[in-house]
Amino acid sequence: MQVKLNCLLGICILTSLFACSIDDDSGINPSPEDAYQWDLHEPFETDYNTFTMPVTDQFKPIPDEMGPVKISEASGLAWSYRNPGMIWTHNDSGNTNMLFLLNAETGEIVTTYRIGGTVNIDWEDIEVSYGPMEGETYIYLADTGDNNKRRPEYTIYRFPEPVFDTAHEGEIVTLNELEIDRIIFRFPDGSHDTEGMLVDPFTKDIFLATKRDVVSMLYVAPYPQTVEERFTLYKAGEFSFRETSAATCSLSGEKVLIKNRQEIFYWERNDGESMVEMLARTPIRAPYIGEPQGEAICFDPDYNYFTLSEALNSSNDPILYKYYYQPLN
Repeated sequence: MQVKLNCLLGICILTSLFACSIDDDSGINPSPEDAYQWDLHEPFETDYNTFTMPVTDQFKPIPDEMGPVKISEASGLAWSYRNPGMIWTHNDSGNTNMLFLLNAETGEIVTTYRIGGTVNIDWEDIEVSYGPMEGETYIYLADTGDNNKRRPEYTIYRFPEPVFDTAHEGEIVTLNELEIDRIIFRFPDGSHDTEGMLVDPFTKDIFLATKRDVVSMLYVAPYPQTVEERFTLYKAGEFSFRETSAATCSLSGEKVLIKNRQEIFYWERNDGESMVEMLARTPIRAPYIGEPQGEAICFDPDYNYFTLSEALNSSNDPILYKYYYQPLN
């Protein structure tokens, strides 16, 4: 399958299914020689009131219920670019190293993949974005949960996105041949419970937003990330909201969502703007009807976004919700 991205004014529009060619002249995509000097970065500070923040009208306010998902502790969502119409999800701590591939129209589990060479200490988020091989989409799995803030180090697993085979339907398939990068790191200022991760598809920098701090703090692992050997993140800044539970960036690099239990915050990237410059600005809220324990969010190629919660109890499966994008012009 071949995917082409036509980039007009920095907006990448998905026209088929897999690879991406990003226009270096879009005004958004920085060139390699313009790589950000993170060692000179001064962390940003924000000061905005989320309670009076308006809600964007670029998304329909009431989502569609796509269907129940038979997963008890869903903690991340990511649109699958190798498997059209499907979404990746996973459980968090206390569960095995399984990825679930969902039908985006029904919420049904199509297949389950056991990811050999990984351990689920506390998987808290997932993102599909670009990585080391140009044009390939990769899964990023954030093993970054730490409720008691005691872990000396954390891991992000990165590997090429698996392709579904019809023989896998309804099965548990073990994938032992994946080429897995283990991005092992610590924070510059102690341990943090981190449940939100996004990847900048232009720079391939990985951003992490914390949960159990006075405000959510933002850290970055710049590309190329060291693998198999521990390194220290940079602090990028501090938000004015708390308790980040999920984050995502569109594959075009143009839109970002960060959510906590009560709200979803939305940014749109300006021409020539870096990820950290965008996130330092005051966001606007995106529609959210609320969930029992919502910890998962992702965009699809058309900028619709999905959310998923942990189960309220053993008798009620969480619902996969879809919020439709409605561009203003």
